[in-house]
This record gives sequence, structure tokens and C-alpha cells, in this order.
Amino acid sequence: MSLASDAVFEKIIDGLKGNESKAKAINGVFLYKITKDGKVAKEWTLDCKNAKAYEGPAKGIKVDTTLTVADEDMVDIALGKLNPQAAFMKGKLKISGNIMLTQKLAPLLKTEAKL
Repeated sequence: MSLASDAVFEKIIDGLKGNESKAKAINGVFLYKITKDGKVAKEWTLDCKNAKAYEGPAKGIKVDTTLTVADEDMVDIALGKLNPQAAFMKGKLKISGNIMLTQKLAPLLKTEAKL
């Protein structure tokens, strides 16, 4: 199943290649649960400890933070149309685990490219 947010994660994967030290400085593992029509449609792992991102659940590592967000909201967050804190307060972005770690993610997730 193809989702609009897949482009966001492809951009993150590309971005990690040139910014391994920036990713490793975050020192956390994030599991994104992308929902469509209220159900989890896809999972992505962002492993900043090893500067890797891939589709699917975390492989052999402990997840520090799990983020659950709708496909279209993930795209809006990446494009800067939706503030992550506002999304969290409105219940559009659910975070479990180490919430403070997500604050370090913003520079890595910013995208100027059109998706």
C-alpha cells in the first residue's frame, strides 16, 4: 500500500546519508505508526543511533519513542503546514515513550522539497 507520507520517509532516508553525525547526536530510536482511516497502515523505523531509516518495525533494537500520526498529518508536519506541538495538543499526533527525545528530531525532519 502506497501512502503520501512514504515520500517524507524517502526524503528522511536520503537526508540521513549526508547527516549521519547529526542523526547519531539525537541518539534515539523512533517508531512511526502511520494511520489511514483510523487504522495503522504502515510502520517506519527511524534509528538515529545507527543513522538508518526503514519501513517496518524496529529490528533488534529497543524503540525509545513511538509516534502515531495520520498519513496526511505526517505530510503536513513535514511541509511545515502543521506544527508538531499543535498536532500533539490537538490529538493528531500521539507520542509514547521518551517524548523529550522528539524535540531533537525537528531539524532532521524539515524538508524544503515539494512532496
